[in-house]
Amino acid sequence: MTVNRNGGITILELLVGIMIGMTILTSSFSITTSYLSRIEISGAVTTITSYLNNARYLSLSECRKIRFKLSGNKILLQILEDHKWKNFRTSSIKGELDITANASPVFSPTGSASPLCSIRVSNKKYCRTITLSFAGRIKIKESHY
Repeated sequence: MTVNRNGGITILELLVGIMIGMTILTSSFSITTSYLSRIEISGAVTTITSYLNNARYLSLSECRKIRFKLSGNKILLQILEDHKWKNFRTSSIKGELDITANASPVFSPTGSASPLCSIRVSNKKYCRTITLSFAGRIKIKESHY
């Protein structure tokens, strides 16, 4: 930088400094929004998989059938009593997410899950698919838009 007679900087140097600052701010904003989208998806996937694992554990430990059900952005764990499914544990998933499941798996006291299930969790940038096998194993696959 050159110093003029009054001890300050020139207008051109000031404008260049402002342009560099704006470029840094713009790039950090897009990085931050991408990171927040990924965190939102990760949180939802963690919640869903923990409820699936919890349902399997409860069915094994209590020797009862436990159903995992998604209703919009709500997770329901249901227990079979008197030939009716009754909710005993619920959770809501927050955020601007699209969550869809092709089935509501029932965990048997042997640890197996039926029917097989795929749960898709997505937002504008990312998508993760949770697959539940017959043996109760959970796999997560990530894809980008």
